[in-house]
Amino acid sequence: MQAGRWLAARVAELCEFQQRIWVVSIIKDAYTDTFIVNEDSFEEPMQWMHRKGYSAELLQRVNEMQRSQVIQLELGDVSHRLMRVK
Repeated sequence: MQAGRWLAARVAELCEFQQRIWVVSIIKDAYTDTFIVNEDSFEEPMQWMHRKGYSAELLQRVNEMQRSQVIQLELGDVSHRLMRVK
């Protein structure tokens, strides 16, 4: 019975992260690049953020974001502005 509950919880977790969509703006000096990150195309939660070098603290802040919330994170001399859309 516990294995069934664990599996159901894992499937729910995977479905939840795969439904998240972020609007990301990367700002460096006078250059800004804005794009959409859809977690449906990734294999694990916040895979894009992991690849960009987000620390555990930043990943936690991003993971706790609510829909329509915007945060700005500093990664060296580059700012990442994220808005959780879905």
